[in-house]
Amino acid sequence: MRTDIDSMWRGFRRVAAAVAGAFLAFGAPSAAMNLSPGGTIPSVNAASGPAVPLADGGKAQAVIVLGEAAGQGAKFAAAELQKDLQALSGAEFQIVTEGPSAVTHQALILIGGPEQNHLVKRALGSGSSPFSNLKADGFVLKTSRLDKRPVVIAGGNDDAATMYAVFELLERLGVTFRMTGDVLPAQQSSLVIPALNLREEPAIAQRGFLVEASHHPSITMLSGEDYQRLFDQMAKMKYNYLQFWWFAYQPWLKFSYHGESNLIGDLSSKESGYLNTMYEGFGSRTTDDVVIGKQWFPGRRMAPPELQNVETPDEAFTAAQGLLRGMIHYAKSRHVKIWLVDEMASLPPNLARYTQRIGNLPFEGIFGAYVDPLDPAEREVQVSRLKALTDTYPEAEGYYLNFPEVYYRLDSSKDLDFFAQPQQQALFQELRSSMIPWDTRWVNSREQMVNSSLGYFDLFKYLLAKRDEVAPKAKLGLMTVGRGYLLPPFDKLLPKDVPFATFDTGGPCGYGTPAGMPMSYFGGMGQRMTIDSPYLDDDCDILGMQFNVWVYTEKDRIYTDGVKNGLKGVAPWMVQPRGTEANSTFLAWADWNPQLTREGFYKDYSERLYGPGGAPDMYRAYLTLEANKAYLTQGQVEDYPTTMGCCGPLGEVNTAYQYSLQDNPFDGPTIPAWKQVIATAPVEITTFEHSISLLNDALARMHAAEPKVAPQGKHELAYLISRTEAYRDDMRAQIAERQGFLAFDRAFRERNSVDQAQFVRNLEASLQQFSAACDQARVATTEYARIIDYPSDFEALYHLNVGTVLGFDLVHQWMKTIVDFHEGKPYAQHVPFEKIFTQAVHTAKYKF
Repeated sequence: MRTDIDSMWRGFRRVAAAVAGAFLAFGAPSAAMNLSPGGTIPSVNAASGPAVPLADGGKAQAVIVLGEAAGQGAKFAAAELQKDLQALSGAEFQIVTEGPSAVTHQALILIGGPEQNHLVKRALGSGSSPFSNLKADGFVLKTSRLDKRPVVIAGGNDDAATMYAVFELLERLGVTFRMTGDVLPAQQSSLVIPALNLREEPAIAQRGFLVEASHHPSITMLSGEDYQRLFDQMAKMKYNYLQFWWFAYQPWLKFSYHGESNLIGDLSSKESGYLNTMYEGFGSRTTDDVVIGKQWFPGRRMAPPELQNVETPDEAFTAAQGLLRGMIHYAKSRHVKIWLVDEMASLPPNLARYTQRIGNLPFEGIFGAYVDPLDPAEREVQVSRLKALTDTYPEAEGYYLNFPEVYYRLDSSKDLDFFAQPQQQALFQELRSSMIPWDTRWVNSREQMVNSSLGYFDLFKYLLAKRDEVAPKAKLGLMTVGRGYLLPPFDKLLPKDVPFATFDTGGPCGYGTPAGMPMSYFGGMGQRMTIDSPYLDDDCDILGMQFNVWVYTEKDRIYTDGVKNGLKGVAPWMVQPRGTEANSTFLAWADWNPQLTREGFYKDYSERLYGPGGAPDMYRAYLTLEANKAYLTQGQVEDYPTTMGCCGPLGEVNTAYQYSLQDNPFDGPTIPAWKQVIATAPVEITTFEHSISLLNDALARMHAAEPKVAPQGKHELAYLISRTEAYRDDMRAQIAERQGFLAFDRAFRERNSVDQAQFVRNLEASLQQFSAACDQARVATTEYARIIDYPSDFEALYHLNVGTVLGFDLVHQWMKTIVDFHEGKPYAQHVPFEKIFTQAVHTAKYKF
């Protein structure tokens, strides 16, 4: 076994080292960098007007002018413009409405297109208009004159486009918009808009995110106010789209079958607001488990304020649905369209009992009860759910029906008869051919994958037909997780008004396409809305800050190949807005500038955040952090070495718990899980050790930048240093823990070749490693807790306390009972694994 592991590691190390070397081969950033996002250059021509003075000596030299027909978006943008111009210059700016009184001796910032603001029409004069034939969301930024006064025009042909124009103007003045807040350069008393004649159109029409609001507290703890701020930031970054996805046991939707409502509280608990599953081994979901950083948490429960105090499922249904309806309504004011995602593969267990269930029984611990998509009773339940979905959330833009990430066998006689039909056999062969780039995951064969997809496609067509009965005006879309091979064949079989979205990526923890999602699969679909969802942040490792621009540019080639193939939308999967700002900022810029390169982005991003003094070192730091992410995940679709996964306790903690249940544990571990930990530990230790060296290289660059960073970047740099150090230190804890397992295992393997005293000394030496792991876990958690400035930070802080600090302590306690037994000491003390495994008897059984 060790020979095989060494061989595998040597091959992996050569590939990963080559990838890291390629990342670090980029040249240093230039001293002067363009302040336009993404390094784009305004298209200025001879028709450009004059530069427009905004402020001088801390006094405003311009007035913000809204049209009488200004919409909510334009008014929001004008208010943000007023606030930011004051922050940039110290001057106070007025907002007025168009009319004779608006034309003063001062310069004018005219907001809106010619149909929204008549002063814009006057300033443009006769002749061709730059607003003619603009694509949706396209806008104009242009300096000109009106009655000999300098003006700048910021507008589009509708409210959303005008809003984007204003925020583009602020970006041209040095403001950087990010998902978690704005970064403004230092104040200067004089402010001028240079001559502009810019006409911008998006390369990607649907720009946003796929939010899984299920078992991740990093997103389920967001309040209504948090979402409002998120939508504000999306508007500033010109994002306009969001898919909101949940699982069967949550209170976002109430529906019934045969008079029986869907049950919650069997898989989820009130301590999470009924939003998170209790079958993952994540403790009580309360701060009772938190020792380090407890002061940061806003309440006792790992739940949003709206569900912090719910005591019953009915209270949770009312609160959660009120929260989501408010989100959808507010998002419209920021021109963000929300599509809701129905996980049609699984049902609440109480309603699934009426159907033919498949897979893990009685249910799967994360998704709910999987059911046969060809079962007639299941289809009746699905129709009821679809009607409830459209009735409960009529303001949603549309509703996706999702083909799941998990494949379960469909092998009943009814299923086999269905697959034997000639039309199904023909489609089977087409799907079999299209799925060649996809890897098999959790399945025995590609035939199992294709049959599963055929079953869900038949269910989708059934619900599409039933839509015309229960919700005739509802827009239905088809979404897949790891099944992007379905799109080309299904494009020929479904109406063009059915959007397609797929969560497929060759990046970290990717779904099925290790070589990258083939953008050619979006080709030839005409005007069908097509959405690609890579990872913004992968949940195979939720502790490390994520830098995935290399995935978008080199692996999936979303913009170089996607735009060429007619891709309409990009909506990365997001559960951690904080710590992923580099990824979301790149995507926001590339949606408008598909030629944007990774190095061009990081040069610009570093300049805007940290100023010209800190930019060179920070540029290199970011590239090293990207290299580290690529190194950890290169060539691996899943299960790369990780410090904190999404969907269960740490493997070592779970293994120690399973060992504690073993018959006669005192003569050494024999369970399969233990053997797996011992087999993989050497590779994981070596991986973490090399990753630590890369993280230390990045930290050295950050510390070199510290004295040179501009004021606007100091907090972000401190946050980045803290998160990188916590990640590194947690890797050190993981190494010590694995070394403890190896030493403990070696002591029992060598037991018969040494005397009893030496055997005991060997066991005692392993305890020292377990103790060192506990100490290092507290160091990492303390560092992480030093800066908490956004709600999505709470998930990792909670899991560090529960999964790592408490988990490693329980492992140490359990191993000590074994050592105590062999030392002749009292050994019957209880090790409270139930603090983590609140549903411990079920955890292993329901893991997929």
